[in-house]
Amino acid sequence: MLYLVLKLILRTGLWVFFRRFVVRNRHLMPARGPLLVVANHPNTFMDPIVIASLLPQQVYFIAKSTVFSSPLHNWLLHHMNLIPINRREDQPNEPVDNEATFKASYQALEAQKTLLIFPEGTSFNERRLRKLKTGTARMALSAVELLAEVADLQILPVGLNYSDPTRFRSDVFVNVGKPIAVASYLSRYRHDGKSTVNELTDHIRQQLEKLIVITPSDDEDILIRQIEDVYKGRLAAETPIAAPRHVRDFLLTRAIAKGLAYFLETQPVRVEHFQNKIRAYTRQLQELDLQHLPTVEENNVLLRQTLARTVLLTLTMPLYLYGLINNYLAYIIPSKVADVLTQEQEFRAPIMLSVGIFSFPLLYTLQAYTLWHFCPNALYLLLYLISLPLSGFLALRYWNTLLRVREHWLLLRLFMSNSPVAESLKRQQQELIEKLESARKEYLHQQNDSQSTG
Repeated sequence: MLYLVLKLILRTGLWVFFRRFVVRNRHLMPARGPLLVVANHPNTFMDPIVIASLLPQQVYFIAKSTVFSSPLHNWLLHHMNLIPINRREDQPNEPVDNEATFKASYQALEAQKTLLIFPEGTSFNERRLRKLKTGTARMALSAVELLAEVADLQILPVGLNYSDPTRFRSDVFVNVGKPIAVASYLSRYRHDGKSTVNELTDHIRQQLEKLIVITPSDDEDILIRQIEDVYKGRLAAETPIAAPRHVRDFLLTRAIAKGLAYFLETQPVRVEHFQNKIRAYTRQLQELDLQHLPTVEENNVLLRQTLARTVLLTLTMPLYLYGLINNYLAYIIPSKVADVLTQEQEFRAPIMLSVGIFSFPLLYTLQAYTLWHFCPNALYLLLYLISLPLSGFLALRYWNTLLRVREHWLLLRLFMSNSPVAESLKRQQQELIEKLESARKEYLHQQNDSQSTG
């Protein structure tokens, strides 16, 4: 009951926290066990919440033993379906014993349950996959070998892709892969256990790598994001992909990362030269308090859109002020609590979500009680309660639109004044796009030649 209540609350929290929550291939998620779900781990406690919210069945979680730090935590976490596992990095001077973990996992799988494991072992706010631990493969193969009830055990790979793991109202794209039948490895496992465990671990890694964007380093990740800002719109227009927008964006980002990896290997000096140019361009935009420079096509409609949005913002300002007054504390408290509790970016989102689950209903209740105290009218109270979340979303949308309109007016002022800075930015942008176009054609030509010779 505790699990089901928390799941309902957290589902609501996710719906509020994320601007877009998109799932690809949801039909591949089995509705019953025995099942092992494996995923990358970029966002600490947010990751299990996201995945568990998508599965209709209860999910059991393999979690590091250090979170079971008190009798109260031990009782609560066990009732939330968490199974502790000892990690070598948590006790470097002691032998690691996970017999109890494997036993509890076998019991769960034998009862046709679903287990969620993050085989990287630790969460990192990075767009890459760390070395996978072999425990998942060993557990799966041992269970299939020992338990007849687990003969049809599957491993389901899930890729988690966040637009900004630490930011409220960001996006998450959950990419579900094809289940892996563990039984197909059983005969090899009986012949050579260690080699087969490594083989299955490698296969899990390969499947996860297909489901996420991978950037080998932070510098390359920054460069890819800068390329997306300058070039992704044009690339999307010139690369017809018959897929929903979120899938298209994911595929284009992977294509950019793959192309960059090719040029880093074959022409590193060219990449370094380009990186310096785009870094200087981005720095100049930031100095002007701009995030994006419109292309010629976008610039043709910029003035019309900016005027229309300015009129809309002016007309809806009273609604924004109402939403701001009634929701400001509920929105700001989670962020302030996260600032106090952690300096680690990986923990901000789950802390904000957890605090927000309580701050919103608590403050809404206090505000409703205050209204009832001064105006005990049931109809007014009902209308007020309905207006609170609606006005909150309106205030958020209004603020985001206001920031965009402000940037657009800055752009228009810059370009309409015929500023040398504007001309310089346009030249830099055009030069960057031409270089990216040339690199794209060269890369595609190389790929076509490789396929022909292959």
